[in-house]
Amino acid sequence: MHTLNRDLPIPLYYQIYQILESELADGSRKPGDFYSTEVELQSRFKVSRATIRNALTMLENGGHITRITGKGIHLASEKVKVDLLGLISFSEEMRRRDMIPGTRLLGVSLLNPPKNISAALLLKESAETLLINRIRTGDGNPIVYSQSYLPSTLGMTLDMDYSGSLYEQIQIQTGRAVSEALHVIEGAVLEGDIAKLLGVDSGFPGLRFRRTAFDEEGTPLVYEEGMIRADKYSYEVRLKRG
Repeated sequence: MHTLNRDLPIPLYYQIYQILESELADGSRKPGDFYSTEVELQSRFKVSRATIRNALTMLENGGHITRITGKGIHLASEKVKVDLLGLISFSEEMRRRDMIPGTRLLGVSLLNPPKNISAALLLKESAETLLINRIRTGDGNPIVYSQSYLPSTLGMTLDMDYSGSLYEQIQIQTGRAVSEALHVIEGAVLEGDIAKLLGVDSGFPGLRFRRTAFDEEGTPLVYEEGMIRADKYSYEVRLKRG
């Protein structure tokens, strides 16, 4: 299907989605290449902007495109795929894919965490934790907004360097290595300040995660939660029957 058929019972936005998806899959463009603008597509198909936006939302949710304010529509960059059967840090994930990991440190503070985080770390409610707020990047592109809570008993301090792998830093400073983790992933929408920090418009699709990492003895070392750009990241798991 290369042109719209207004006599079909198929919605126009869905016909446009099918046409554009076919064009994007022809292999003539590379991830990150400019594709078009909403105005150009509206003129091309002679439909309303709302119809074009519905088609583009489907393409975006499917991981085909990225809409950048003021810069138009671009082919989505290749996603970082994370194998859920293995536990590795964000920095290790980036290096495996020949990408340069980076960090934008937003702040480090000592505080009494919410009850659910104290419970995840097996702490008394009065116990303090070190909170590290960061944006993690791959090849300079923002991918993950994270908040990491570490028990103050680990001895990590406010003035340490948190620009690299937190797991590696914990092992260097304490001699205790992350051995396993409980990881929860949910669909989400990026909004407000977090959307701005990740370089997208409010309402952009994302992933919310919560992870508690433990040492070999089963003692919690760090609780992490945050948001991820869904166009830059995906989780992969191999399932075996029986």
